[in-house]
Amino acid sequence: MDELSAREIEAAVQEALGLFGIPGSVRVQGRQIALQGRGAPVVIDLEQLGEQWSLLPQDLRTRKASDIARRLAQAQRTVSSLAPPAASAPLRPLRRLAIPIGVVVLVVAGALFGARALRMRDAPAALPPSPGETADEEAARHARTCEAARKRIYSGASMGPFELAGWVAELWLATPRPGGAAQAVAGAAGQETVTADAAGLGAFVAHGRLTEGADAELAAVTDGVVEIVPGFGDEEAKRSPSWRAIIARFSGGYARAYFDSTQRARFVALADRMADAAGAEIGALYARCAHLPYHDAGAWFRGPDPAAAAAALVYASGLFAELPAVNRAALAALGGAGQLDALRGAGAALDAAGLGTLVGAHGGGITRGGAGAVVITFPVGGPTRATSASRVVARKLQVGVGKD
Repeated sequence: MDELSAREIEAAVQEALGLFGIPGSVRVQGRQIALQGRGAPVVIDLEQLGEQWSLLPQDLRTRKASDIARRLAQAQRTVSSLAPPAASAPLRPLRRLAIPIGVVVLVVAGALFGARALRMRDAPAALPPSPGETADEEAARHARTCEAARKRIYSGASMGPFELAGWVAELWLATPRPGGAAQAVAGAAGQETVTADAAGLGAFVAHGRLTEGADAELAAVTDGVVEIVPGFGDEEAKRSPSWRAIIARFSGGYARAYFDSTQRARFVALADRMADAAGAEIGALYARCAHLPYHDAGAWFRGPDPAAAAAALVYASGLFAELPAVNRAALAALGGAGQLDALRGAGAALDAAGLGTLVGAHGGGITRGGAGAVVITFPVGGPTRATSASRVVARKLQVGVGKD
């Protein structure tokens, strides 16, 4: 390995460790890399990375560095967990001979456990918190990891399985108010108290977790949490006063499962069933960094007709894009009772074939959901496709930013 590649690998792995909240410094030593910091020092094999590094594009370099950082962190925690407690008294001369033997035993045990950790390196699990990490430090680490993942996916790279800390998946379900805008509670429409039972979702969510009746496999996730919260903030409620909405927010293990290609179909099917149970007319399923308002990684958008499905996509994805996808002035000029009604009215002439052509150019598809609903779906491998499609559909509805 040449000196430049070694230094670049060190810098990339050091940055990845920082995103994981792991202190310490790294050093490439031949075909191995060492981590020395707060925990026990560890060394792992770089395999062929040294020879391949100069040939790899930037996105693969970042993924490789993230994988090495995770392996180092796992190996360090494994070895640290085997370390004996500190001696409470000075060692007698006769015990000093035991020190080298103890070190040998510890190194051998660490190697065995380290090898096991390396064999498990592709398992999509969250990194455990660092020893002594406070709740605020953990939240800050998750925020850094999530923002780094967003930066990568919006630069065209794929999301690695260990970049999921800090994400939440949200199922947004909206229903017309029986009396229209007149039934909205002035100044408090976005803060209505909601529970799973009151929203019609008691069969799916209980005690903050998915039930067996929701999905047996997802219910087996041990560290997932579901919250039922209002679907509009105060300002959003004022902009769509004739609608009420709720959000089912999935965090922890459920958020990781959302990004798992083997589990995504379960989430989409669950979203459709929950929409039916809640009597929702419009719905959306997407993910976002828990500390950011931007909606990313959209998977499912539903309405009773093509116009409503298009409105769901433009509203839940386009209006919450970091780079504006909707011209809010143009949207306000459409009139109507509010934003959702205006978007749906603007798409009145849109049929399923036309909508399918628009989203199909960005990897989306049109299917039928419960009660004959029109559903737009996007694959797990294209986390920015829904956002891109929402821009095109918004322009079709004459409320978009830019030109095709």
